[in-house]
Amino acid sequence: MIESLKPKYRADSESENHKPRRHERPALGFLEKPLLAAIIATLIDCAALLLTLRRVSGDSLSLILFFEGGLGLIVGVGISLSSTPSASKIGETLFGTAPWSRDAEKRAERVGWKWMLASTFLILVGFLVSTL
Repeated sequence: MIESLKPKYRADSESENHKPRRHERPALGFLEKPLLAAIIATLIDCAALLLTLRRVSGDSLSLILFFEGGLGLIVGVGISLSSTPSASKIGETLFGTAPWSRDAEKRAERVGWKWMLASTFLILVGFLVSTL
């Protein structure tokens, strides 16, 4: 009788076509967009150097990548800190923005982390270019 009350299957974990939920995906899913952004930024920098200087100098490219990476780190930290309770209170008082919410803070932290990861990849590519 007790067994008849239990569900016969669990659709969330034992199904054959089980796709992982968004929160179950590995860290590689989170790294896709920042890595792609870093690759695209590097290719754009190479094209800009090629068009302006008629050659791609490793020193110039690494300097540009370091600059962009540092700037991106600063922007990522700014995005993450913009939704803290104290910053939200200041924005609400001065600019009439929406009050602080935990969801907005989590969303801003995720966006900030993506900016910081992409910037870290740019800096790593800059180190790679400077050694070659």
